[in-house]
Amino acid sequence: MGKYDYIKNGNLLYWNDPDNGKSDGEYKVISAPEEVDSDSIILISSGASEAEVFASELSPIPTPRSHKEEFQKWRAEREAEGMEFFNRLSEVMETDKDLAVGDMVAFTNDYGVVFGPKEVLAFRKPWNGDRCVYIDSDAYWFPDRPNQLTIISKGGMK
Repeated sequence: MGKYDYIKNGNLLYWNDPDNGKSDGEYKVISAPEEVDSDSIILISSGASEAEVFASELSPIPTPRSHKEEFQKWRAEREAEGMEFFNRLSEVMETDKDLAVGDMVAFTNDYGVVFGPKEVLAFRKPWNGDRCVYIDSDAYWFPDRPNQLTIISKGGMK
């Protein structure tokens, strides 16, 4: 196992910008060589911009605290009030995006900042600009729009 095995196309990583941290943050790997060394050039993207960086400037993103348990309690309270939740995006809107509970996604906010990976927890009928996807985040009670999400890996309900 190599020192940079975590650098793979599609992975979300943290870029430690050597320019006084001006652009530090989470980025998606767009292109990386099969064999990665510290001086390998990696193409990364925040969704709003791209950069070519050295592999030595990238690091794995630590797994954040899960809010899944709080979401499940919140969901049970809402269901008791009559709110309905679903397991697939296709159950709440017409879409080509095969998104389901359990899938891992990257979330891109309105400013182009990427967060993730995050687990999809539930869906409900779209409201407020197509907001309908609940993900495991510190704002688990506020749904995101499907166009803000990029599927990282499938693990959802079939």
